[in-house]
Amino acid sequence: DVFVYYSGHGAPDIESKKAYLVPVDADPDRIRLTGYPLSLLYANLAKIPARSITVVLDACFSGETNAGAILKGISPMATRVEMPLANIKNANVFTATAPNQVAVWYPEARHGLFTYFFLKGLSGEADRDKSGKLSVGELQAYLEENVPYMARRLKGREQTPVYSGTARNK
Repeated sequence: DVFVYYSGHGAPDIESKKAYLVPVDADPDRIRLTGYPLSLLYANLAKIPARSITVVLDACFSGETNAGAILKGISPMATRVEMPLANIKNANVFTATAPNQVAVWYPEARHGLFTYFFLKGLSGEADRDKSGKLSVGELQAYLEENVPYMARRLKGREQTPVYSGTARNK
């Protein structure tokens, strides 16, 4: 079983519209040279002969943060991004936002709002049927219910977590 968790910035390449993870030493204005393509992450994970793969991304790819744009001198309208599909066998992918939304920071918890509810969900809050076994479907429903509400309440922003995968009810 493989579990990948990334919390940080994402950014689009303005020309190709591809999504990139932004390492701490990356230059978002030269993202093709200094970032890590999300499509490459998915392609590499697809090569692993794992029983299951779970990817959790508390990042957005809008080119913006709660503090403002990470791409300097670019209109937010120019930062539309095409999210790659994670064509990975036996995989579940959770992302903090829909394309072009900003992931909200949760100052009270000192991490992302998505991470806050993801961890609460894993700790049992999302176990709706109280079976003691958390399904992917239960976790996604919990995130879809709580993250958008709190994002609007805290920042007046839309933030819609996205799930894709092959094992929703497992």
